[in-house]
Amino acid sequence: MVTRPVRGRSLRARLWRFRRSPLRRTSDLVEAWLLLLAWVVGVLGGATAGVLAAMVADQGFEEERSGRREVVAVLLEHARDAVPGHADVSRASATVRWTTPDGGTRTGRTTVAAHTRAGTRVPVWVNARGDLVSQPAAESDAAVRSSFAGVGAAAVTGGVAWGSAWAARALLDRRRMRQWALDWERVDTRWGGRTA
Repeated sequence: MVTRPVRGRSLRARLWRFRRSPLRRTSDLVEAWLLLLAWVVGVLGGATAGVLAAMVADQGFEEERSGRREVVAVLLEHARDAVPGHADVSRASATVRWTTPDGGTRTGRTTVAAHTRAGTRVPVWVNARGDLVSQPAAESDAAVRSSFAGVGAAAVTGGVAWGSAWAARALLDRRRMRQWALDWERVDTRWGGRTA
């Protein structure tokens, strides 16, 4: 008949590094605190970093949306004429003219449908100074991008915490192996033998 371990005993066995024991080494205690710190930083720090990164990204997208506005521009040339060699494309870069927020007029190049003719009114996005800018991300796209930024920040924070803990554990293991080798050498010489 197989008996299952009692939950209290398994937890107690896992926490052996924190209990006083003549067999516990200082490196065991350091490793225990290191693993506890890695868990705290990995979980809580990762969650905090993720939430902050998502908030910062969302705020950046909101500022981008509020700093840009859509205006109507007039196409100054046939879009198909702007395509080199009249290649078969669906979009083309063409020259447009628009009115800036301060009342002046400007010209610049933007991408429009390739079949658009000169004189057609096309929507363009401008910033507060009236310069052409790209269309800001829609709210749903911004929310998805912010979420990805948060998940990425959480993963990086957790990865750095666990990677650092793994490297520190490897150093502690190396130190313990050197110490065990020295202890065996002392025991072997006391017994009258010599280590290889």
